[in-house]
Amino acid sequence: MKVPQKLADAFGKAFEDEMARFATERGFIAVLDDIRARRFLTRSVLPHLERLSDIFNRIESQNKSTKSVEKIGDFQRYWQSSSNPENLRLAYWLYYMPCNLFRVASVWSELGRLGFRWNAGSELMAIEFGAGPASGACGVMAGEAYSPDSVGLPTAGSWALIEQDRATLQLGQAWAENYWKHVGSETEMRDWSVRPFHRTVRMGQEPLLPRGAPQFNLWLSSYFLNELGLDAGALADTLIENWERHLAMEGVAILVEPALRLESRKLLELRKALIERFEKRKQNDFQILLPCLGHQACGALADPEDWCHEEVTWWRPPYLKLLDELVGLDKRTLPFSYLVIARSTRTREELLPFLKGSPPKKTYRLVSPSRKEARDLEFYLCGQEGKLRARMKQERDADEDSAPNRGDILKNANVRGDPHFARVE
Repeated sequence: MKVPQKLADAFGKAFEDEMARFATERGFIAVLDDIRARRFLTRSVLPHLERLSDIFNRIESQNKSTKSVEKIGDFQRYWQSSSNPENLRLAYWLYYMPCNLFRVASVWSELGRLGFRWNAGSELMAIEFGAGPASGACGVMAGEAYSPDSVGLPTAGSWALIEQDRATLQLGQAWAENYWKHVGSETEMRDWSVRPFHRTVRMGQEPLLPRGAPQFNLWLSSYFLNELGLDAGALADTLIENWERHLAMEGVAILVEPALRLESRKLLELRKALIERFEKRKQNDFQILLPCLGHQACGALADPEDWCHEEVTWWRPPYLKLLDELVGLDKRTLPFSYLVIARSTRTREELLPFLKGSPPKKTYRLVSPSRKEARDLEFYLCGQEGKLRARMKQERDADEDSAPNRGDILKNANVRGDPHFARVE
């Protein structure tokens, strides 16, 4: 995944100042400088971050089948029983919202880089499930505004935000409206509105949306599916049933999930289950676009200890760098797993023109960083044959920045050898 420099640089001092202004107006902080004050962050934000970090990043227990449910249960209990819910929401908004915003922005930017262009109507009808502070809706705006290859979203439209915590939903609505205006100074202002819906999603027990709900041409969730506790088959059935009714033709669905092995493998299992159901229906109106560039078997699932994720790097807001220092984490690089599904009968090359001229059997994506081995570069590839350990000759005068890296795509690549040791020519 190639994140454009303008997007990577879009969250510096100006973004921090906007966060401080918004937080002051909402009464989260008393004065603008609190957002970068070590004393305030240590006393009012750090205790919540340490607890949330422990919940989100807990080492996987031996009982892996219940680990995710236990983790989410801890989070819900802590969210509901916090002695200072305002500071808890402030901590989550300050630390996790910008990171999730950038993850979604990177996915949207990648779609644009590969040539995807909006073809789903003159008005945006978007929905975000588990919206929280509207990280996803703001991420789409950022990806559209700060990328040289714009997808071309309509200037008019609306976002439906679905969230179970009322106060967080109110925060998300206010922040989205504020952030869109902030980004409007960088690009053509978009007349987007927000419709908040306070409800708990019980996937598998009741429909995601009322039968009379409209169709949407952009369907988004980030760090949401891992909270539901459904197996891949049940999740795939539910999503397809809802997409058939509520995802418009030429619309896209974006699912962003954690990069931890357990959660990432669940998303890969979901991809496998979706492909099986797409093929069983014998209809070609759904296809998975990213990151796999096709419906080939997943190489990572072949090894029970393997998984697949993306990583993106950005310039953190200055206050977030300080929070990293205080909490003992490092958010310079953000890992995540994701899927992009299109509802369209157009071919892969029509949807992603970047891939034109490169047959599927000669198109590969790197699923690891490159490392130097003598005069070669070694990395893992994923393509029609699954996952391959491969090497490629590096020219003597090549600089480090020219080396392929995780998420990059190789076109018209001639690969020979076997999965344990292949060579790219």
